[in-house]
Amino acid sequence: GRSKVVITEATNPQVRQVVKTYAPGFGLEVVEVPHRDGATDPDELRAAAEDAACAIFQQPNFFGVLEPAPDLAAAAADAEALPVAHVDPISLGVVEAPGHYGCALAIGEGQSAGNHISYGGPHYGFLAARSEFIRRMPGRIVGETTDAAGNRGYVLTLQTREQHIRREKATSNITTNQTLLALAGLVYLSWLGPQGLREVGETCMALAEYAKERLVATGLELPFADRTTFKEFAVRVGRNARDVVRDALAHGVHPGYALGRDYPGMDDVLLVALTERRTKDEIDRLAEVLAR
Repeated sequence: GRSKVVITEATNPQVRQVVKTYAPGFGLEVVEVPHRDGATDPDELRAAAEDAACAIFQQPNFFGVLEPAPDLAAAAADAEALPVAHVDPISLGVVEAPGHYGCALAIGEGQSAGNHISYGGPHYGFLAARSEFIRRMPGRIVGETTDAAGNRGYVLTLQTREQHIRREKATSNITTNQTLLALAGLVYLSWLGPQGLREVGETCMALAEYAKERLVATGLELPFADRTTFKEFAVRVGRNARDVVRDALAHGVHPGYALGRDYPGMDDVLLVALTERRTKDEIDRLAEVLAR
């Protein structure tokens, strides 16, 4: 079988580190594809994915930039590697779903959909797969049916038995109960519905665009100005971003994430995130603090 995993450099650094941590135990080689001006080149991913088991990319990526996801998925598939999209569930109200552009797997974190930040956790993750991979998935699959009276009901339709009888080949020996967290996500998404999810996504995009305009008006620059973004974007702050974060905190504002922590040559770049919970007044305050 194939023993190489490709992952884009524009994928969340913590996600990349988890992949690198698990890979040696499975005898896997991890290859990173660099970003070009904030996004991934499908041709480079295609070349790296030769003889790879899968190719992982994030949409939107860590910089908030919308990747050419259909082209990346097609490039991976052309190399006979499984395309895997790491997605923000909130973005799916305005961005096409991975299954529609040929991905084999869609993975991600659900904190933004119904969970508190809680100082870093706990949160819940999600994993979706095409039907041909369903028996390789850890955990259980619950299906919808009707009972003898014709009422809607739910039943356990698939469970990987090896987790009970063949521990060395099991997909999920260690069990943690994240049901409450996942239930909160289910309630939140059910409450929003498709239209509500779209409105939340549009609100995030609108606030991010407003923030870009305000920060550029103060004299700051966007390193990926020509890229379309979702709710995060990068901005050059003219000095070490860690110092900017420290000084802004002294004024009661947390401005974002210093990208130089993970990306060489980006010490003066700050990653700013705008969710639906932010307001224009708060963005104006951010611009005021960063302009000091």
